[in-house]
Amino acid sequence: MNNNWWLKLQERIWGLSPWDARQISDEWFRAHFDYAADVVNQWVGGTVDIRTARLLNFGCGDGITDLSLVLRYGATAIHGVDIRKEYAKLPRIAREQLGMRRIPAALTFETITPGARLADRHGGMDGIMSWSTFEHVQRDQLLPILQDLHACLRPGGVFFLQIEPLFHSPYGSHLRRYDEVPWHHLLVTEEVLWNTIEAHEGPINAEEVDFGFADFGVEGYKRFVFKEYQQLNRLTADELVDLVRQAGFSVEKQERRSVEMAPPPELLSRYSDEILRNNEIFLLLRKGA
Repeated sequence: MNNNWWLKLQERIWGLSPWDARQISDEWFRAHFDYAADVVNQWVGGTVDIRTARLLNFGCGDGITDLSLVLRYGATAIHGVDIRKEYAKLPRIAREQLGMRRIPAALTFETITPGARLADRHGGMDGIMSWSTFEHVQRDQLLPILQDLHACLRPGGVFFLQIEPLFHSPYGSHLRRYDEVPWHHLLVTEEVLWNTIEAHEGPINAEEVDFGFADFGVEGYKRFVFKEYQQLNRLTADELVDLVRQAGFSVEKQERRSVEMAPPPELLSRYSDEILRNNEIFLLLRKGA
């Protein structure tokens, strides 16, 4: 998108476009610019030098976290891939939220088709990151995609993978912006769940309103996120760990976060307490040397 000789020349002469985080007014932007980037840097920055590493972001979305890694942590080469083209909004978003005139040349983006092979074009990566993406990948594509990402890495390269919320957790439907009833998606039929979403009125949590909201409108966005819910792969943390190992990764570090609330008794006859309360997983994976 921006990785061309002219932008690189501009930055070499004048430096990066000035930016000011005090201008941030959007909560979605703030969460991804601050929190998500901090977490990625904490997990990836401890294993590779982000300032010199070639990084791939699988499921980059609007690219806000990638932009933050460049501006706040000195990343110099991040290539984001996604099946949607939300990253095309990044120049406008950065102008509105940071006052930036141009996006850094360190950032490049690409739209891919689901399941498309990346290793032939993006081999030798030092690190890969994926933020709340793998719960949206179709079940039959999970292992092939993980194997492809493994092939994208150089020997010894690392892969940071995060999912939140996991499907069986209280708000694993990804519908909390419209429905505050914990585990509601596991307790009622899809019809009842959709009726709940459709009947919702009033504002939704600002941190849950992404920059794609305006593309759909109020009612269209409800239909969009409900379709996303229907397509979730319902992956558990244990299943994910098993899959990454099958793909050839070693698990360097993992962290699972769980909620304190007690699951409804009727669900405990179908699922374990651990699965129902586990809402997030962080994995640091490595390709063998």
